[in-house]
Amino acid sequence: MTDPIFAAIAEHQRRRAEHEAAFDAAGEAELADRADGPLAADAGALRDAASEREVEALQHVLRTVPVTTAGMLAWLDHLSGPAGFDGIAPRDDDVAAIFGTMRAYVVRSEGGA
Repeated sequence: MTDPIFAAIAEHQRRRAEHEAAFDAAGEAELADRADGPLAADAGALRDAASEREVEALQHVLRTVPVTTAGMLAWLDHLSGPAGFDGIAPRDDDVAAIFGTMRAYVVRSEGGA
């Protein structure tokens, strides 16, 4: 059985890498073009768009219920590691999603309850 959480985690990792690259590019553009110049503004817009895509991918991870024990362990490791919230406290709706996904996993693994 293929666990959908692995694809969700891989997508989040890809989006996170894109966001980090866009963040670096925006910083370089600000150095080359002043923080309020057109190059910096364009790079900042790309950074912001990459940030939104990463957040969307993380939200998908939060709400994807693993179907295997290995998947649940990968989900927990991903969220608790540097790729998860990266030292930023989860928002209230993120915490609710985490507990909802954990509950759904337990119910599924117990055969429904």
